[in-house]
Amino acid sequence: MSHLPLPSRPLGSAPASEDDVVAMVRDAAGPLHTIGNGTKRHLGPAVTGHATVVSLRHLSRVTAYEPGDMVVSVQAGARLHELQRMLAQRGQWLPVDPPYLDATVGGILATGSNGPRRLGYGSVKDHLIGMRVVNAQGIVTKSGGRVVKNVTGYDLHKLHVGAFGSLGVILEAHFKVQPRPELSGAVIFGAPDHETAHRLLLEIWGSPLRPVALELVSAPAAGGLRGLAAGIPPTDALAIVGIEGSRLVFDRHLRELESWRARASGMTVLRGPGAEGVWTALRDAPDKRRDEVTVRLGARPHELPALLRQVHAAGAGLQVSVGNGVARALLRRPAPEVGTLVASWHRAATASGGYAVVESAPPELEGRAGLPWTAPGPALGATLRQAWDPKQVLNPGRIAL
Repeated sequence: MSHLPLPSRPLGSAPASEDDVVAMVRDAAGPLHTIGNGTKRHLGPAVTGHATVVSLRHLSRVTAYEPGDMVVSVQAGARLHELQRMLAQRGQWLPVDPPYLDATVGGILATGSNGPRRLGYGSVKDHLIGMRVVNAQGIVTKSGGRVVKNVTGYDLHKLHVGAFGSLGVILEAHFKVQPRPELSGAVIFGAPDHETAHRLLLEIWGSPLRPVALELVSAPAAGGLRGLAAGIPPTDALAIVGIEGSRLVFDRHLRELESWRARASGMTVLRGPGAEGVWTALRDAPDKRRDEVTVRLGARPHELPALLRQVHAAGAGLQVSVGNGVARALLRRPAPEVGTLVASWHRAATASGGYAVVESAPPELEGRAGLPWTAPGPALGATLRQAWDPKQVLNPGRIAL
């Protein structure tokens, strides 16, 4: 058992123990706004009213770790990068790469954050096997457990993933972990435009290859990627293919990806630390875009390009997780204009079973509260919230997906 300390920060009340959290919720005279390190407060709508800010940053212990069983239990305030450093000492990792270096485990779960390698490893929800939470009445509940095979019935803990703390305060989470891959690499293809890059990545996705990431990045969103290494194509779009695994798997992917070189405007192969630089740049990109509005769009992967034409026509930067059918558009516009654009994109997306919603916006943006944060229609989260927290004690105004 080890402790992951977090720095002291002026983020409001910071309970020193789980018992303190329970008491704060049970005795709350008004609404509470729970956070971890506060890295993602620009995601989703703001908490409404005068809520007391409660940071869980001091609940940062690894409470159990069984390397042989490949399971780990950790309190909500632990920072992911410190957890990964501990797991790496035993050749293991929690295979998720969400944005923000200082993100806490609880914050990642509450916002349902994922990174580009979700394609190969699944979402953070897929690795979650149990959880303990404090409900709005100040009662500690648990679902799942610390071993993979002891769960029957409903995985109620997974309802808290992406609920922005509106269904309960996460105290502790249990995860299954994996061995770290022997080799890691990123192959970067240049393309004259986003449609060409998207088409190339769809072809790779439809091949027998099994990449861990297929990311399209347009020039306005490329950011720190350009300076990672010599030879990255200076094109209007980049198509990034992540490959990880044994040497046999790694070498096979490199050989077969060579067949796409002729259809691209350049090809660069990064290995080891170079590839890690790619994942780090993609992880850090959202933190550098806090002054922009980020719109998340989803559709079936082969139907997403038609929607992206509308987005590109609006002058938005693009980052697309091609195999997952999820795109993020980056805008610098007043809230009313953003709202009009997102509404039109959502209408187009629904024709193919997709959606378009605002994911994040600068906290000071005028008219922020009126942005379309959720898709129209009934939501399970809203129903659960009314049943579990009718007095709106926990994070009122935040999203319950």
